[in-house]
Amino acid sequence: MSNTNKNTMYIVVAALVIIIVIVGVGAYVFLGGGGGGGNGNGGGETIYTMGNATSLRYTVNMTTADITGTYMFAGKNLGTGDLLLRVDANPIVDDATTYSYLFYAGNQTSYNNATGTWAQGDFTTDWATYSGMFEGYIAHNEDWMTGDGDIEYTDAGNNIKVYDIEINPTLADSLFQAM
Repeated sequence: MSNTNKNTMYIVVAALVIIIVIVGVGAYVFLGGGGGGGNGNGGGETIYTMGNATSLRYTVNMTTADITGTYMFAGKNLGTGDLLLRVDANPIVDDATTYSYLFYAGNQTSYNNATGTWAQGDFTTDWATYSGMFEGYIAHNEDWMTGDGDIEYTDAGNNIKVYDIEINPTLADSLFQAM
């Protein structure tokens, strides 16, 4: 074999090796290897936000016509059929009373407390109101992550402030029990 043919063969083999390496690395990264993880942080770990948290706690002030209602939400097992939700509300319509609601999505039961005593609630009616609020604030602020500031915006004429946000806090089961 002549030197020209050997050199051509070495060039072809080197080119094939380079192509195979590039394709292999590309496939590895595309399939989630190499620490890229597809989440933009380069480290492979999941960055939790309000939108992908498994538990959440936050407070909302809703102000209409200079009257503020306060809603404290705590949710556990988010993204599952076993969501536990607690809402402590001092709504705009009644500044003097704090209402507490407990929801168990798994068995569709709820409890409420406005008088100091827990009572069985109307799951369907209360769930429609409070889970909608809870999920609505999460959807509006889904990219918020630990370290970001308070969230303030206007929605349907209401001034909204979302604050004291905790992503994936450890929430005791007793927080969701009617006592």
